[in-house]
Amino acid sequence: WPVALQVQVPSGWRSGFYVVIVRVRDEDGGIFEREHFFVVKPATPAGATSIAFVVSTATMNAYNDWGGGNSYHGEGGTPRFKKAFPRTSLLRPWSRGLIRLPGGAPRAVSTAELAPFAVPSLPAHAYAHHYGFARDYGDASWALYGKLFIEWAEAAGYTLDYYTLHDLHDDPHALEPYRLSIVVGHDEYSSWPMRQAIENQLAAGGNHARFAGNNIWQVRYEDGGTTFVNHKDETTDPLFGTDQQRFVSNAWDLPCVGWPLAHTFGLTGSNVIHAMYGGAAPRASGGFTIYRPWHWSLEGSDLYFGDLIGGRPDCIAAYEIDGCDFTMRDGLPYPTGRDGAPAHLTIIAMAPAVQHEEDHFNGTTATTMNSVANPSIKGDGTELPHLEEHEGARHPKYGAGMIASYDRGVAAGDGTMFVAGATDWVVGLQRRNWFVEKITRNVLDRLSGPRPAASSAPRV
Repeated sequence: WPVALQVQVPSGWRSGFYVVIVRVRDEDGGIFEREHFFVVKPATPAGATSIAFVVSTATMNAYNDWGGGNSYHGEGGTPRFKKAFPRTSLLRPWSRGLIRLPGGAPRAVSTAELAPFAVPSLPAHAYAHHYGFARDYGDASWALYGKLFIEWAEAAGYTLDYYTLHDLHDDPHALEPYRLSIVVGHDEYSSWPMRQAIENQLAAGGNHARFAGNNIWQVRYEDGGTTFVNHKDETTDPLFGTDQQRFVSNAWDLPCVGWPLAHTFGLTGSNVIHAMYGGAAPRASGGFTIYRPWHWSLEGSDLYFGDLIGGRPDCIAAYEIDGCDFTMRDGLPYPTGRDGAPAHLTIIAMAPAVQHEEDHFNGTTATTMNSVANPSIKGDGTELPHLEEHEGARHPKYGAGMIASYDRGVAAGDGTMFVAGATDWVVGLQRRNWFVEKITRNVLDRLSGPRPAASSAPRV
């Protein structure tokens, strides 16, 4: 790609996410547009704010199919199960729809009521095919996730410093000056240094708020950071069986990696994945049911036990969500720890979710996601011990997405982790759902401010 234009960013530009629109006129006089982006980091980290916003660039890499392929589909395979590419280039444009979308473009989920015996649909796929957008724009578009959050946050008076996950990959200490770091939307992929950056911030006394879902895969960057490595099958990764196999590009929760996601975040996307997506809980309420209304994140919300927040038409408990293995005692959920979740994790709210779709049509319809039978974390208990087969069509793993938090307590002064484990939490902010806004404000205000004084033993 020859260099056509260089722009020097003036020193006075504020930290932010900047969209670049390239517009040309074709030979017939029509306008052709495509877009890219760049992020301006702060000149002085934490100089103007205590909050760092991190753009989920690794997930955008996985879904970018410019040129024909990505981590989900490419050459070969079948129409329903395309063969994915384990290595893709970062030196290419972004597919149409991953940065910018027209108003009214459908989300990944179908929020319409599903009639009896109707086939669940994926409206974004049909829209993408008809209008020429990336097939998976609904899964990973900046316009549907990060953009919605920062528009709300800046309008609400919050000042943010901006980073990408690639900045954390290059500098795992980048977040340490901040009281709070934030990730939102669809944040499915990360490298070892990216995750280490979160750990380093927590160890320095900072906090992390994750208003995001589908936290599953470890990836690598090779060839000077220009190649995205994402096998999703440890046996095909050349690092497997070597002294470097902890870096294999598959699920973080695999025993060969040795670093379960719940050790850091409290929740994991490999426990359950989907809600209101294709044949995965298509008639779910769309919201989170409150179990611990006394939690600090719900203070001043007037929420009761059993209340539903963010249900239809907002549907914030979708489309891909994070949870943990849990049990019920006296009507309240508690983590079992089988997946690495800390014993003192507080489960605040839950929403039903499944790992795979339920097939009501005996395989006669292709309604849905490519991962209907898999992905490579098989969910049969042979690779991840907390995933066991259950009764049901195609053996979906039943569970729940969650809102949860815990204080690290690994060492004196360690920070707090808060997770609203759903990709579509941000829709509640866009639609001005009062409860979603209140909880989000509570989290931002508490975790970005001075560390609170120690209190008496919390009610769990």
